[in-house]
Amino acid sequence: MDGNPAMRQLVLCALASAIAAFVPTLATAADTLANPFPNGEAGFIVSKIAYALSKDAKDTGACPDGMTQGNIEIYSESAEGKKHDGESDQDYSRRQVQGFQTLSTAPNGQNLCMNPEAGSPDPHYKVVTGKNIPADGIDLDGQDSHIGGKPAANTCAHDDFRGLNGEKGVDNQFFRLVGCSKSYQSTGQSNTYEIAMYTGEWAILITLKGVKDLKNSPNVEVGIYASADPIQLSPTREALTNATYAIDQDPRFRATTHGRIVNGVLTTDPVDVRFHWVVNSIHLERPLKEARLHMTVAPDGSLEGILAGYTPVEELYDFAYGFRNGKDGAGKPANLRLISGSANGQARVLDHTCNGAYFAMKQLADGDRDPKTGQCTSISTQYRIKAIPAFVVDVVTHSGNETLDKQ
Repeated sequence: MDGNPAMRQLVLCALASAIAAFVPTLATAADTLANPFPNGEAGFIVSKIAYALSKDAKDTGACPDGMTQGNIEIYSESAEGKKHDGESDQDYSRRQVQGFQTLSTAPNGQNLCMNPEAGSPDPHYKVVTGKNIPADGIDLDGQDSHIGGKPAANTCAHDDFRGLNGEKGVDNQFFRLVGCSKSYQSTGQSNTYEIAMYTGEWAILITLKGVKDLKNSPNVEVGIYASADPIQLSPTREALTNATYAIDQDPRFRATTHGRIVNGVLTTDPVDVRFHWVVNSIHLERPLKEARLHMTVAPDGSLEGILAGYTPVEELYDFAYGFRNGKDGAGKPANLRLISGSANGQARVLDHTCNGAYFAMKQLADGDRDPKTGQCTSISTQYRIKAIPAFVVDVVTHSGNETLDKQ
């Protein structure tokens, strides 16, 4: 070719044409990477979720009155609960169980996990009383509230927390409720319900429409739904990006609201949402009233931040402690023995009293003020979540294993 100028010119022209044709392809690829929301729309699967709480009480001084105790511990520290001289470990363990059962029974003979209102407030159930304790979350009522001040509309007086980064006005009474429970510390078991999500028992979807720019989009339609499909995992049990999920067709588990992206942060107007939750084969629901998102939009199109709102006290008790309104896989009331055994077993293992939790949450409730009684009926609750890109479709879907769940 070196000795043929005409051939060399022909090759150079062909190469130039190929490069010219390839440049638009590169530009298109770059545009796609810069805007992970083609046509302004995107779907997500929540891949991480946990209660937004704080550092451990031992590190913050949140619990100067001590940590919450369960009935085994309460009985063991009583005069009659001390181990007798010569008593075998087996006999003492049996007597502790009997003491637990006695303390778990109301004066009228009812089981306190199934009927916490039959009991009374428990001084062994401790809540966060330390001063200047940081808590994760966002401001829900629009003001830095404190007891003694005028509460925001539709709320009750309560002390707000300062945020982990010094933010003011964080409404997180759920943290105040559980921050002195051993099971809600970093090594505890109560904030690991995400495990059930990863076994395919439930999942949460988010959709966005109208995203013009990742940094600033003033008019975004946001959908928050329960998923009809289990979360899809990689061989290393990590949530898969860009998997496809169908939206739950039950209207109670579907919500849409208006949002906006400002300086790369997505925030939404309040909307009531509801999600599935399964524990020990008991199907429950996790509601969140006036829920809103406050999430950072990452360059890869993922979202990370806070989902917060107000949980009705009675429903919070039922899905977190008593399981009383639980259903089986077919939607019928769950077996009462299973419900009672699960609630009492959890109270024993996680070291709390059911009546203590129930009366504490009623006392700490800060949302949905009843104008007749002046009492609030819901408690501010915050979740820290991460959502990764997914294809979300609104179609009817069926699980190949659903018949097994209904048996």
